[in-house]
Amino acid sequence: MRYSASAVLVATGLAMLGYKGINQPQATEIKLAYINSNVVLEQAPGAAEAQATFDREVARWRSEVQAAADSLQEMITTYEQQQVMLSPEARQERQQVIMQKRLEYDQRVADLQQVAQRRQVELVQPIYDQITAALVQIRVEENYTMIFDAASGGLMDADTTLDITSQVIARIRQQGGVEGGTQN
Repeated sequence: MRYSASAVLVATGLAMLGYKGINQPQATEIKLAYINSNVVLEQAPGAAEAQATFDREVARWRSEVQAAADSLQEMITTYEQQQVMLSPEARQERQQVIMQKRLEYDQRVADLQQVAQRRQVELVQPIYDQITAALVQIRVEENYTMIFDAASGGLMDADTTLDITSQVIARIRQQGGVEGGTQN
């Protein structure tokens, strides 16, 4: 239950920040804001290019996987058509070849999924780093105690005047976007 754990963490954090002891005046004001990270990521410089690069690479990997799947299916279909004419030894040999081919196929699919995950992180990490830097700068400059992410599900309702999504987008655009975010 990710939601309840994050809600508990937020509540605990707010309680720790706000608690100064019974009947003691609070020394600092708690100032909160939130962003919608989905909107920030969609509009971040370099994000569309990184997504396009990732989509092209994934398309190549999908075609490789589809060709292997087609080859495996053709092998199975041929075996099914010929199995009645094969000797028991030949049937067993073909079944083993098919099983080996299926194992190789499954392994290649798993390998490509790992490659895709690593590549996605590689393409998006510079964008995340820039967004994080912009958030930290804004938090410090505006004296925010905490900045929440509405897209993460922990924020149930908030005053829209606390939404600094557009400010974060403007900051990362002002900083010139991400260099190298669309490496091939």
